[in-house]
Amino acid sequence: MRLLVLASADVVHARRWTAYFLERGHEVRLATLEPSEESLTGEIALPVRSRIQWLKYLLAAPALKELIRTFQPELVNAHFVSGYGFLAARVGSVRPLAISVWGSDILLNPQRSPLHRLRTRYALRKAALVTCDAGVVSAALAKLGVCQGKILQVPMGIDPAVFHPPGNVSPPRAGKPLKIISTRRLEPIYGLPTALEAAAILNSRHIEFELTIVSEGSAKETLERRSRELGLEGRVIFRGALVQSELAAALREADIYLSASLSDSTSVSLLEAMGSGVFPVVSDIPGNREWVEDSRNGLLFQPGDPAALAGCLIRAGEEPGLRTNAAAISRELIQRKAIWKDNMRLVEDKFLELAEAGKKY
Repeated sequence: MRLLVLASADVVHARRWTAYFLERGHEVRLATLEPSEESLTGEIALPVRSRIQWLKYLLAAPALKELIRTFQPELVNAHFVSGYGFLAARVGSVRPLAISVWGSDILLNPQRSPLHRLRTRYALRKAALVTCDAGVVSAALAKLGVCQGKILQVPMGIDPAVFHPPGNVSPPRAGKPLKIISTRRLEPIYGLPTALEAAAILNSRHIEFELTIVSEGSAKETLERRSRELGLEGRVIFRGALVQSELAAALREADIYLSASLSDSTSVSLLEAMGSGVFPVVSDIPGNREWVEDSRNGLLFQPGDPAALAGCLIRAGEEPGLRTNAAAISRELIQRKAIWKDNMRLVEDKFLELAEAGKKY
């Protein structure tokens, strides 16, 4: 099929999504207002200059109309409902529109203002299909008026050839320094200040640990400064962003995966950690509860509570048997529900069905 994807090309999930359809032999264009650093096959930068985010989507409409006229896509797939979803809905087309929601565009944005909610509802009404990755998002879509028949709930999943446990795994040994890793973006929504405060609690109790923070983001300088203020030099390491192979290797070296996120749908970072055999200690929010059962294959703590997080980290360090059992449970769950190619095939089949139906009109 001829597929037009609208998404932020500088976000790895959008590039990965687009690459899947290219590898499957479809004719794909990725139209974006946020070009990637490397030129992707089929990437088209929409020629709009504005520092006002919402205005960019309005100004991009003429360029998108012209692209649709020349490329003649059989399906338009817009990512992030209040941005590219709204843009695609405004432009309109006889082609079916599939909107892929990412989580915060449904869980948080509609609550920001009546205008945000109006834009979200408008875009969703125009969609023939809405894809999402978590039950909590499906429920939010239903509350916004999307009928169940239009919702395809499929987590993005992971590549088990990349994210897998280390070979010759030996049982965790109590008493050794804990290796903790966080791979969330350095943005306010991911609660990294809570992680640093918890690390300070561990440090004050003379617990041997190392917290490695693997990512980039707008809050990096603030977090690095706070880490120094808490006296965590040598305990907290900011490694920056890693390529996929380096990230997978870093996960295999870790004992505990930490996410203090304040809101989430299905976190791919969590799935990568679970597939790598790392024990999850994550915030007790609906998106995480779909994958982590407290005291069975991970530990949950109240979001924004450093003491609760520190307690979970200490318990995970003191109970190596819990970590061993959790790894086996998580791997089985990943194999059953979160394999990237299996899940994307479901999306592809639905897209092909919509594209074929669109040809009749």
